[in-house]
Amino acid sequence: MSKPWFFLLFVLLLAACSNDDCSENVDYSAVDIDLAFEDLTHAIYGIESREELVSFFEENPVVRDYFFGFGDLIPKQNFLNEVLRFTQVPKVKAIFKAPDFERFQELLDQNRDVREYLTYEYLMANKQKSLEDIYELLKGSRLEDLTNTEAIDQYLESNPEEYEYFKFVFGFQTPEDLLNENFELLQNPYVDTLYQETLALISAQEVAYELDQAFGRLKGIYPDFSAPKVQAVYSAFGKDLFLSDSLIVIGLDYYLGEEASYRPNIYDYILNRMSPDHLVPQLMQFMSLRYNKTKQDSRTVLDEMIYYGKAMAFAKQMLPCVNDSLIIGYSRQQLADATVSEALIWSHFVEERLLYSEDPTAITRYIDERPSVLEIDKRCPGRIGQWLGWQIVNAYMKETGADFKELMAETDAQKILMQSKYRPRSR
Repeated sequence: MSKPWFFLLFVLLLAACSNDDCSENVDYSAVDIDLAFEDLTHAIYGIESREELVSFFEENPVVRDYFFGFGDLIPKQNFLNEVLRFTQVPKVKAIFKAPDFERFQELLDQNRDVREYLTYEYLMANKQKSLEDIYELLKGSRLEDLTNTEAIDQYLESNPEEYEYFKFVFGFQTPEDLLNENFELLQNPYVDTLYQETLALISAQEVAYELDQAFGRLKGIYPDFSAPKVQAVYSAFGKDLFLSDSLIVIGLDYYLGEEASYRPNIYDYILNRMSPDHLVPQLMQFMSLRYNKTKQDSRTVLDEMIYYGKAMAFAKQMLPCVNDSLIIGYSRQQLADATVSEALIWSHFVEERLLYSEDPTAITRYIDERPSVLEIDKRCPGRIGQWLGWQIVNAYMKETGADFKELMAETDAQKILMQSKYRPRSR
């Protein structure tokens, strides 16, 4: 990558990359789309009883299933099947039937995989419990003698201590368990802090306005577009976004930025993009899925580059005044480095014969999430193939004069590359 100390060039490039002059963009924001926006953060904060939480979930099933975990619950029958299979394994049966604690320890030591499964996480989560407590529980169990799930179900319902233990071991929760967990979570003081910071650090009204403007532009290009209902929630980092044709749900707590006391547990190089300014650009890239046509058979690095390049072009079309760094999710320094080094990046793709490679490793290295692309340079940001694809798409639009809908409908990545007459820009 080129040296970052070319200060004047750096400043000029930032100005060139910002694209803040929107005068050449057609503004469709006057199109009336009647955006339905509902901020549910206050309703969630105001829940004071389990009954109120149940009522809220019934009124908002997507929020319940996607942001509060109910959609991830495994059916009870699956849990019972797993218990049956596990307890019928001979070495597990032997552990259950150990005549004394010393033999129980010996068998666990001989079967480290079973020991870890039965004891490690349980004891880590239950500091007051010991290995001997688990022995006493299993010593009196009859599970290993039961040969069908109906009998196991009846047995566990009649032995609540064992039931709770095996629910933990197998990661099983009932809807009632998860309801109680969520209610206790929402009463936690740190979640109260999260709510207060959601109000302070991100404006739901501003998000609604930006979406209203973007949806107006989208409807101006695609008249059949019907704006989905939009809801804003916080869920202590349950999920960031849910998107369908009729409903968008935004987990605002994911996008509070670096000033927040609590952040989602994700890699730092992804966390850097979880800010208020990045929210709507990310959402518009997801919105492109409906319009961004692509071939469905085997895919090359070039196919992936053009696909993501079109997605960014879509977001930029709907958000013409948003800085390019927010569209791609790079810092301004990363964007400037990539722009200055465009010729170097392109030559690497050509010399390594990457464009037509179908090797999943190449796609992972150059297209997917990574903190950097060390194969090019330690300062080369991850997803550099997406950024390069965006440059090719921009060149194609400029060279051919194709309208935006034609671009979105084009599935031939090779055609876009050839007709773009793409050459890295001189710096």
